[in-house]
Amino acid sequence: MVRIPKFNNEEEIQEFWSTHDSADYWEDMEDDEVIVSFVPRKHLIVMPLNEDLLRDVRKLALEKGLSSVQLLQKWIVNGLHQESDVT
Repeated sequence: MVRIPKFNNEEEIQEFWSTHDSADYWEDMEDDEVIVSFVPRKHLIVMPLNEDLLRDVRKLALEKGLSSVQLLQKWIVNGLHQESDVT
């Protein structure tokens, strides 16, 4: 079995692994448990828009220095605030 050598610094580690395949040293490596949690912060919504409406949104967004998505998000937030104030 091929053993992983001892290194004196990070540069030696980088140099070694840039020229060696970790698969050759698999049995010499220790298992480690890694817990990864992913919390999606945004969701994608697909919404059909006719060509004229999309063109107008893009034009207005450009005038305001925003992307189309940013402008639509702003409108949704403002609309929700208005609706919640009314009810």
